[in-house]
Amino acid sequence: MAVRQFTREQLDEWDLPSAWADDAPEILHREQVDERRWTSVHELVFRAPDDGKAYRVYYEQGLTEHQDDTDPWDYERTVTADEVEPVEVTVTQWRKVAD
Repeated sequence: MAVRQFTREQLDEWDLPSAWADDAPEILHREQVDERRWTSVHELVFRAPDDGKAYRVYYEQGLTEHQDDTDPWDYERTVTADEVEPVEVTVTQWRKVAD
């Protein structure tokens, strides 16, 4: 599995995890994957502008105005990212039979 270390400065420069800037990386997927007492944990897949590869990182977001200063990268100096690729998955769902 390919792993890459991003610096906080690099992610800040790319406006991640927000990615509202015009030159921000392409966001491919964003999903809340967990919830803690004061924060929610999110999975973020983005295309890195420097090498064009897709990476997955996790970040935290405060749940109330009292946690607005929550550091998304948990005060780490570097953020570990897994290189990812899209995979089609078939899902079986069950529906009520029509009369």
